[in-house]
Amino acid sequence: MLPPTGTYINNDFVHFSGSAPSVSMGGAILENPSLDVTLYKFNATRVFDASLAGARVGLNLNIPFVWSSMDLNGEIASGFTGGLSDQQNSFSDITIAPIFGWTKGNLHQTLALQFFLPTGAYDTASIDVQGRNIDVLSTGKNRFAFDPTWSLTWFDPMKGMEPTGSLGVTFSAKNEATEYQSAPEAHFEGTVMQHFSNKMAVGVTGNAYRQLDDDSGAGAENMRTVTGADSLQAEVYGIGPIWTWSTMIGNTPMNVKAKYIVESGARRRFESDKAWLTLGFVF
Repeated sequence: MLPPTGTYINNDFVHFSGSAPSVSMGGAILENPSLDVTLYKFNATRVFDASLAGARVGLNLNIPFVWSSMDLNGEIASGFTGGLSDQQNSFSDITIAPIFGWTKGNLHQTLALQFFLPTGAYDTASIDVQGRNIDVLSTGKNRFAFDPTWSLTWFDPMKGMEPTGSLGVTFSAKNEATEYQSAPEAHFEGTVMQHFSNKMAVGVTGNAYRQLDDDSGAGAENMRTVTGADSLQAEVYGIGPIWTWSTMIGNTPMNVKAKYIVESGARRRFESDKAWLTLGFVF
């Protein structure tokens, strides 16, 4: 739902925890990695007093910073084994997104054209066998991506019911450092919430993610060969509760959001013990 003309600042804090039998990072193939990530995202959105083809127009800027740590058993291809760890704290990839919004009665629609820029810290994996050190974590993906996403919200202010859904597909350029080409990634996010007179709302939120094809390139072929995987086509689903609250700080409106998502049915990427805890503050 594109808000009225103005400037909006959004601060998101996300904590992620996951593990997998194996995963490819920076060209290395890691055995039994366990990853913890804390992510801060600064979002600034400007909604203009203008229209284009009947749509109101906005522009979003997303600047993320990542604190990450990982424990693993070794690097499969080299035979480098033992209890290992790595950490990386740095900026991630900046996103810029023109947004177009339409409203008719209780139905609100937006089209966001998200451009992911390879601004985050990235290095190919390095292994120091004698020093028993491994450096594989990066906070950027080292490639451009484009993610058009269509969102619909039906909000009845009299009844307080709000179902929302977003559907998009991410198209990624090849990571030239590792010769890894990610296939297009379809993603859906949905939420059903009930708003109350005290400006609180509770509901259920979830997501679904599935690649439309198999990954390709020399990096993908190497991972298939080393791990014995038939396919690198990823898939995962998540669901959990969501809570929001709206208030005022002086003359400034503030929205607080918290959600907890447990993911299951994962294939290829981080296949167990995966959960997201998200806190958001909007001014």
